[in-house]
Amino acid sequence: MSELWIRRVLHKDNVHHKPINSTSPTNQLRPPMLRLFYRTPVQSRLFQRSSMLLKKKPGKGKKDDGAAAKADDDEVILVDVKQYLNEANDRYSQTLELFKKKLNEAKQGKTNPDIFDQLKLPNGTLFTDVASTSARGKSTLLVTVFDPKDTKNIISLIMGANLNLNPEKIPDNEQQLKVALPPPTKESRLELVKNLKQMTEEFKNSPNFKFSLGFIRRDILNKMKSFNKKENDVAKVLKNLETSHKDYITKLQDQLKQAEKSVMN
Repeated sequence: MSELWIRRVLHKDNVHHKPINSTSPTNQLRPPMLRLFYRTPVQSRLFQRSSMLLKKKPGKGKKDDGAAAKADDDEVILVDVKQYLNEANDRYSQTLELFKKKLNEAKQGKTNPDIFDQLKLPNGTLFTDVASTSARGKSTLLVTVFDPKDTKNIISLIMGANLNLNPEKIPDNEQQLKVALPPPTKESRLELVKNLKQMTEEFKNSPNFKFSLGFIRRDILNKMKSFNKKENDVAKVLKNLETSHKDYITKLQDQLKQAEKSVMN
């Protein structure tokens, strides 16, 4: 709200260089004039050390000069740059947990009860819609078919999946199949380790896998590209982002080493 200021302006005779008789009736009849004017108060800014920075929202289209000037005022937002580091660390942590789960499943090889889950019958029906699998010790899988009429189809499906596994019917039970697992050889162990390494590389830097550390890092950097990298807070966040990225790569490598040791022993 503007402040009302009053300035008192004397009649021009009151500032004459010649001495004036202040008691003169003429002068006494000339009252001082008042002039009113408004002054808009100057807004002040309080500066303090903070990670909050100004950022412009991306434009949505071409505008004329007047509209663009107004948009500049309306589309500037205040952003805490630390939020990008927090987001990266949260996503890195989720990637590590998912990697541990997938690594544990993969190192089981054929002993993993989920080995048939992605198979599909000729009519497009998923294996899990018609049967389930459970482990019986380290060398046998037990397949339970929900409807006896699907048993033959499940046998054909498993045998045709290039897994080198042969399901057998359990006597007096048309809904259960026993799948004997071959003992692991040195060659099969080495092949499994090779697959684990390929999966690790995918989690580290696959450009199309949204859970890969590299994908997450590029996504965060893209979100920060509008900031001035010379700003102290921005530079600090970028440095910490790189450090965190390297730390999580090391964590993936450590998990892989443990899995390799488990498979080879």
